[in-house]
Amino acid sequence: MKFSGLALLLAAGLASPAMAEPVARIRGVDDSDLRARLLAVVGETPYAPAGPREARQRAEEGAARVRRALRSFGYYSGEAEAVVLDGDGRLRPAVRVTPGPQFTFSSVALDLSQPVTPEAETRTRAAFTLRAGDPVDAQRILASEHEAVMTLRSEGYPDAAAGDREIIVDHAEQAARARLILIPGPFARFGPITLNNETILRASYVERLSPFEAGDPAAPSDLIELADRLSGLPGVERAEVSLAPPGETGEARAVQVELQAAPRHQLELGAGYSTTDGAGVEAEWTRRNLFRGAESLKLSARLATLDSHATASLEFPNWLRYDQTLTLGAALEAERTDAYDRDAITISAGLRRAISDTLAAALGAEIESARVEEADNTVTTASGDLQLAALSLGAIWDRRDDPLDPQSGFTLEGVVVPAALLDDGFTSFYTATIAASGYYPVTDTVILAARTRLGTILNVEAAEIPADRRFYAGGGGSARGFDYQSISPLGSTGQPFGGTSLVETSVEVRWRRSQSLGFAAFVDAAAAGSDTMPDFGAMRAGVGLGVRYYTNFGPIRLDIATPVDRRDGDDPVSFYISIGQAF
Repeated sequence: MKFSGLALLLAAGLASPAMAEPVARIRGVDDSDLRARLLAVVGETPYAPAGPREARQRAEEGAARVRRALRSFGYYSGEAEAVVLDGDGRLRPAVRVTPGPQFTFSSVALDLSQPVTPEAETRTRAAFTLRAGDPVDAQRILASEHEAVMTLRSEGYPDAAAGDREIIVDHAEQAARARLILIPGPFARFGPITLNNETILRASYVERLSPFEAGDPAAPSDLIELADRLSGLPGVERAEVSLAPPGETGEARAVQVELQAAPRHQLELGAGYSTTDGAGVEAEWTRRNLFRGAESLKLSARLATLDSHATASLEFPNWLRYDQTLTLGAALEAERTDAYDRDAITISAGLRRAISDTLAAALGAEIESARVEEADNTVTTASGDLQLAALSLGAIWDRRDDPLDPQSGFTLEGVVVPAALLDDGFTSFYTATIAASGYYPVTDTVILAARTRLGTILNVEAAEIPADRRFYAGGGGSARGFDYQSISPLGSTGQPFGGTSLVETSVEVRWRRSQSLGFAAFVDAAAAGSDTMPDFGAMRAGVGLGVRYYTNFGPIRLDIATPVDRRDGDDPVSFYISIGQAF
């Protein structure tokens, strides 16, 4: 085994490409920052020179690049000489550099070719950060000039551009004088929004998404923002937003919006299997842009061992205001678990508002009519024909870089659900959950992922609420290695009964072996209890390994898990096949 492993490592080393090396090495530069900049200018190559002629050619090429770079960095008296070093039997192209002093500006002037508003001039000059005493560095000059131009554009001069640059170098004083000119162009305000095709989106809906109003100073950044908002809609394939050229309408210039529609229909299929949760297939059909306001009608169906459903939902993105989504839904559901059987009709409504790019709040309401039959029918519980009404209040803070396959960042989500059970009497209870997940890139190919979830049900005992509203743990979405709902308080017949508290944790190490293949090692632990506070001491753990096959729509996941402290009734090994990461 040791010999085979060594052979594989040697084979991998022989098959890998040669390490990159500089086209030419840099000699004579003590300043580490300058040395790094010159090496970046010289560039790299994966191949050593074939002979003296090629080595000399590379050295000359590197010296020419260094001379140009020294001038652009402000080293006007700097020198660069091409040399070829010979050591260890290898020819190494190099550039021997004598940087000399870095010239600085003795004076810097920024002029505007025409008058602008006092506010625009003040902000533009503040954005222009080049000052006397700064190094005569081309990158610094261009960056400062760019910031000034972009500021001028944001102040209502969308055609602003850089004009002539006058830089006079005094070698005797080792200094330079600079005079830069900006050309503001005409002042403009946003005019009306015009659409190339109103059959895709209504004009009133596009105006709702606009980050500006007619009469505001015309800033290109607002045009880019509107294009991004339109491009993000499910019914839009492409959006281009531009300002009409100056005309005879004075300062007002129309905003031209060109839209290209996305396919109006979409069909998605999915499947999954595990030895603990059983098999399942599902399909979802979407009709986009139903009323020319980016609405989506979704019809979905799922047929699975544990739960099956048929649902319909209608989503209104940017309802009444930007970044606010209204969703109306209805569902027929059937569950068949070891703890209970449930058939239900549910009607729901939800409102989600983005507070920032990473923070959102949600408000929901649902009414449910269900028939719930418990496996343990020896205990008097809330079962049979039930009616339930519930509200939900939640917030989520999502800093993940990719929702489907996160490599870094975290999520934090909290939900409170006040509910009322309308059975023979009136029973109110409150469910609260908080969940967090985090992702840390240990290396470019190894990710450390972790999650935790805590829950509690207040104001009732477990037997006073329907079985499907209690907490259970175990299974592919909770603790791998255990049967679905098996980590739970048990009824008198030994079947899962459910509890009023929950704790779940998972830690997973993910290794991306190649573009399409990855592996994972994980530990899951969970407990559901009869008290309102989670019982951390009762947690049971499972460990396992997984394989990930990465596709364009996300990773296909195969996990194998086993309980750490296996008890009677626990399977020694459980398998899980699904799409997407475990969390």
